[in-house]
Amino acid sequence: MIIKRIIIQIGEGVELSRRELLGAGGAACVLALTGCQSVSHATKASASAAPLLLNFNENALGVPPSCMRALSQQLPQAFLYPDAPKAEFMAALAQYHGVTAEQLIYGNGSSEVLKMSVDAMVTNAIDNAGAKVTEIQLVMPDPSYGVVADYASARGVKVVAVPLNSELQIDLVAMQAQVDSFNGCSIIYLCNPNNPTSLLMATDPLQAWLAQASVKLQFIVDEAYGEYANPKTFVSAVAAVKAENPYLVVTRTFSKIYGLAGLRVGYGVAHPQMIVAMTRQASIDNANLAGCVAATAALSDNTWLALSLASQARALALVTQTLDALGLKHLDCNANFMFHQVNGDTDLYQQRMKAAGILVGRKFNHTNGWNRLTLGTPEQMEKFCRTLIQFRQQGWV
Repeated sequence: MIIKRIIIQIGEGVELSRRELLGAGGAACVLALTGCQSVSHATKASASAAPLLLNFNENALGVPPSCMRALSQQLPQAFLYPDAPKAEFMAALAQYHGVTAEQLIYGNGSSEVLKMSVDAMVTNAIDNAGAKVTEIQLVMPDPSYGVVADYASARGVKVVAVPLNSELQIDLVAMQAQVDSFNGCSIIYLCNPNNPTSLLMATDPLQAWLAQASVKLQFIVDEAYGEYANPKTFVSAVAAVKAENPYLVVTRTFSKIYGLAGLRVGYGVAHPQMIVAMTRQASIDNANLAGCVAATAALSDNTWLALSLASQARALALVTQTLDALGLKHLDCNANFMFHQVNGDTDLYQQRMKAAGILVGRKFNHTNGWNRLTLGTPEQMEKFCRTLIQFRQQGWV
């Protein structure tokens, strides 16, 4: 029998094959090569060090140097309100997307834009479709990014969470059936690529449904990870906004690939009519000088984007190779995180990783036995892979 040899890079000059990983004597081999006596030994050693953060999907490369330079130059102006830096940033965004300033709105992170979207759409349904709050529903995939459910619930809107299909993909057919069976107005939330699965939605069915938007069928498309998505298969919903769809909001963020999560910069792209409705829901002076200045610099920093994508690709290749060698399934990756099987209870896996000094994603609805893993730097993912191999030798994954 011919066994395909799969090589895992464990450290500099150290390789393991699938046979060595899965064989009965593999544990001793792995632990010796990685310099660990046991998993418990590694756990004790990690207790004194800061944990490896692979749980919140931040850019592990940090803040772009271009942003640091821009911040150092502009911070002396922090005593002024940020009207001018915000205007400069929004003008740069308009040019970047090929839209007008009237089609953009700033948010204190995309989470605020999501709230403004929900509030504006609920108001639209009440004022323009004659709906009562009890006649409005928010339909969303489950699991997905759940903050919109909180915003809708706070407005008294019914939330319908539609489970992913058997392939862990957003089930558009089931979501459409929920809309068709509801005698009222629907707000649809879609995260593309989806969090936590990292999967892209099929373009044609998505675009066809967006084209049906109306005051009774409004859409929010969250593209927080769009910059990481496979450009061959990802089509941004911004194209539908440009096609004059008045009942659609596309949200974006600078918290992910741009490395500015701590500065809270997000934005929405929508028809001017929707932007006006959202602006009525926005808090006054929600922008800050540091965020606007840094985001403007990041937007034109193609070198940083290329570096971040290259780092993600290397990290993904390393983890994918390890998972394949261990026989652990994983989904296609279109973000700076991936979704993979752990062959056991997700909570227990998370606890064991934490004990080993690595924080990984929490358990999500309907997906026990799977884990969301943020892709850090290649060096960080080498540590993760070593730990995962040790877990296999203990029979934990």
